Amino acid sequence: MDKSLLINHFLKPIKNMAAGTILLLLSILVSANGYVQPDYLTKGVAGQYKNESQPRMFLITVIDSDDESIGKRCEKDLDEITYIFEELADWLDMKMEEPKIIKGDQFSKTAVNDAIDDWLKSQEPAKIDLVVFYYSGHGFRYSNDASNYPRMWLKTSKDQNTETTNLRMEEDIYDRIVKMGAGVNIVLSDCCNTTITGDNAYFDKISIPTRKRVAHKREQPKEGEPTDEIDNAEKLFIPDQPLSILATAAGRDEFAGGKPEIGGLFTYYFLEALEECIYETKLEPAWENIFKYANEKAGYWARSADCPKAKHNEQGRCIQTATFKMDTHH
Repeated sequence: MDKSLLINHFLKPIKNMAAGTILLLLSILVSANGYVQPDYLTKGVAGQYKNESQPRMFLITVIDSDDESIGKRCEKDLDEITYIFEELADWLDMKMEEPKIIKGDQFSKTAVNDAIDDWLKSQEPAKIDLVVFYYSGHGFRYSNDASNYPRMWLKTSKDQNTETTNLRMEEDIYDRIVKMGAGVNIVLSDCCNTTITGDNAYFDKISIPTRKRVAHKREQPKEGEPTDEIDNAEKLFIPDQPLSILATAAGRDEFAGGKPEIGGLFTYYFLEALEECIYETKLEPAWENIFKYANEKAGYWARSADCPKAKHNEQGRCIQTATFKMDTHH
């Protein structure tokens, strides 16, 4: 027998065995992970990997509902925020976990820390997930605070001391949530940002136009093509890279206005801007446009109230400036 044929005769089963082993290993890798090498799909950071589970939305709301001066306003904020994000979860085909609502007797610094360190952490947010944290209540700052963002005043019936009941929106909330690992994080607060604690500007006698809540039914895409509304929603909430947003209703030394009928001015117009971006297509779907809209509208109506104890214009009217930042590198 030819020598080369003899060698091939003995090598053939070895080659077949090696090839089979390689195919088996690749099969195990793919079946276990859905992909060989993790990478973002063209759909965006929150897009699903092959064979990966449905993206999830986590909503944490912290609401000072028992406060005598702003409690009803905060309850309105809770209602509107919850409704809008539940609707968005449907439009984005996300699984919305049961919202974590902290209000009433549960309203406390301990409850907020537990919501982040225990509840959210236990959910193990992934790169395809969205986390939203929302606060409506009293806010303040110390004169030497470096951050432009306020502190939450998480007072309880047993402890009204600001030093023991505050959490900083940037360092204590935003920074911690970003580290949890979700692809998109949105941290919002509608509260004052002054060195005065618990004071407000009153808008009860001011007639601010209100909008009617409209349910937006999600249309099924035809032939795999998304509708304009779904496409607009995905541009905001399923970006091409990781995104974290921190926003608050008022700048340094400013009050944040609102009314029981509409909630906080910032929240009201922030949600209106979202609707105009996604469903009405009156605004180009970009976060910069949303905050610009909310800032202009809230700032306009803030000037309707007297503001002797906080930042004001020459006429003594409130100045309210929405403050936000966006980070695309986690």
